Amino acid sequence: MPNFKTHIITGILFYPVYFLLYSAIMNFFNIDFYQNDTLILTAFFFFVLGSDLPDVDHNMSLINRVFRILLIGAGIYSIFKIEKYYNFLSFLSINIYLIKTIYIIIGIILGWIFGILFNHITKHRGKWHSPFTGILTGIILYFLKTSNYYSVDYKTLFIALSLTTGFFIHLILDYYFKS
Repeated sequence: MPNFKTHIITGILFYPVYFLLYSAIMNFFNIDFYQNDTLILTAFFFFVLGSDLPDVDHNMSLINRVFRILLIGAGIYSIFKIEKYYNFLSFLSINIYLIKTIYIIIGIILGWIFGILFNHITKHRGKWHSPFTGILTGIILYFLKTSNYYSVDYKTLFIALSLTTGFFIHLILDYYFKS
């Protein structure tokens, strides 16, 4: 079975093919698609991320460990978002920096719990190793990134499809190189 290094290197090597195909399709349909350095690098990042993303359900994988750190960050972010609407520690008469420290600790605990739950709920080569999940992650990324909901945002589509295509590269590697 391909390992982390194989998935990442394959993602790096296949990105130019993806870039060429997407650009050629846009050109064929006479769709203006102006690529700048930031767009190309962002899509590259998501393509390579997608090439290892299905292994997020493997407890010992690097991407799982990074994902769990991101969940802790999301826990902290969520607590501060909630605090904007409901200051649930307002009854404490202490300095604001102490209250913020408590919020950070609560966020860390919340993210840590979500990480543990994620690892207990998911199993390796389960739902994360399905084409549906690859398509769904691309759709979610598209709608999180776009600000134009009334027409197709081709730059955002380029980024979202890069994640999905990288995801499919992973699935193809796993399928053809089973141990």
